[in-house]
Amino acid sequence: MNTNEIVSHLAANNNMSKAEARRMLDAFVDTLTTSLGNEQGFSLPEIGTFDVNTREERQSYNPYQKKYMILPPKRVVRFHPNQDLKEAVK
Repeated sequence: MNTNEIVSHLAANNNMSKAEARRMLDAFVDTLTTSLGNEQGFSLPEIGTFDVNTREERQSYNPYQKKYMILPPKRVVRFHPNQDLKEAVK
């Protein structure tokens, strides 16, 4: 499902215009991005939890240059689905 399909679905199911649905979706994404950018978790009880994890510096092999390189530490977003979502996907 892409963004336009989500907006259409939200608009149809909530008796609102597509512009209103788009603003609602944009506000949600902005809130999620801001929360994760501040290294706070974000929980949606019906879906699951988003959190920020820091990967440590590590060594990796580059097969094209045939040498090892050091990858710097970085922050990554992780998603942990709740049990109902896991069951629905099975």
